[in-house]
Amino acid sequence: MNLGQLRHLIALAEHQSFRKAADAVCVTQPALSRSLQALEEELDVRLIDRSGKRNALTAYGEKVVESARRVLFEAAELRRGVTLLKEGQLGNIAIGFGSTPASILLVPFLSEMATRQPGVQVRIARGAVDMLVQSLRSEIVDVIVIDRRALSASEDLCVEPLESLRGGFLCRSGHPLLAQPHVDIGLLRQYPVASMPLSDELARSLVAELGPEAHPNRMVTINCEDVASLLDTVEATDAVFFGIFASARARIAAGRLREIRVEPHVERVGKYALVSLARRSESPALTFFREFARQNFRE
Repeated sequence: MNLGQLRHLIALAEHQSFRKAADAVCVTQPALSRSLQALEEELDVRLIDRSGKRNALTAYGEKVVESARRVLFEAAELRRGVTLLKEGQLGNIAIGFGSTPASILLVPFLSEMATRQPGVQVRIARGAVDMLVQSLRSEIVDVIVIDRRALSASEDLCVEPLESLRGGFLCRSGHPLLAQPHVDIGLLRQYPVASMPLSDELARSLVAELGPEAHPNRMVTINCEDVASLLDTVEATDAVFFGIFASARARIAAGRLREIRVEPHVERVGKYALVSLARRSESPALTFFREFARQNFRE
C-alpha cells in the first residue's frame, strides 16, 4: 500500500468515474484501475462496486477512504514540518480577512511586513466567511480572521478569540440626525444605511433590540465588503455607517465621523477570531501574524 493508491481511491470516491478520477490525479485510466485493483488485492476486500453506472464505494471502500484522508493529511504535515525546519525563516504566509478585520489589520500588517520583513511572501484573500473557511480547509490560506458569530463549530478548526470591539452607527460631522434630540430606527431609515454583510446572529440581535425595521435586509441599503469605501461614502454623503468603531478610528479621532445613538440604545460589540486548521504545523510567519493581530486588533 502506498500514498498514491490512497489518493487514487479518494479521487474515485469524489468523482465516481474512473475517467474523471484519472484526470484529477493526472494518470491514465488503465493505470488508475491497476492501482486500485492492487490495493484491493493487498487488503483482500472489494473496495469498489463496479456493477452499476457509477463506480460507488463499498462499505469497505468508505472505511478505507475515511482513514486515507487522515493518512494523507498527516503525510502532508510531515513534509510541511520538515520544510519549515529546513527554511529556518519566516518564509511565506497566506491570510484570509473578513470585512471588519481587514479594515483594522490589513494595511498596518502589510506596512509592517514591507518595513520589517521585506523578504517574506505575503498573500491576502478577502471574502465572505463561508468562502474563507473553504479556502482554509483547502489549505489555500494559512489563517483567517473573521466574525466568529458567523462560524459553525467544527473539530477540524482551531478558533482563537480576539478582543471584542464596540460598534454602532456613525455619520459625518454636520449630519442632520445629529441635531435631533432622539433618533429611532424610523428616523434613521430616512437616510441610506451602509454596512458590510452581517451574520444571522447579529441580524436577530438587531431585530430584538430595535424592531423588524432593523433587520439588515430592510435597514441596509448599501452593502459592501470594503469597509474603507463605505466610510468614504459616509463622509461624503448623508449615508449612515453601521459597523465597528475601530474601523473608523482615525476618522472619529479627527472629528470627521460621529456616533449616532439610536434609541433604545444598546451597547453592541463585535466578536472576532483567528481561525486555523487544527493540528496543522505552524510556520514562523503564522506565529508572527498571530502576535501582531493580538496586539493591534483593539479599540
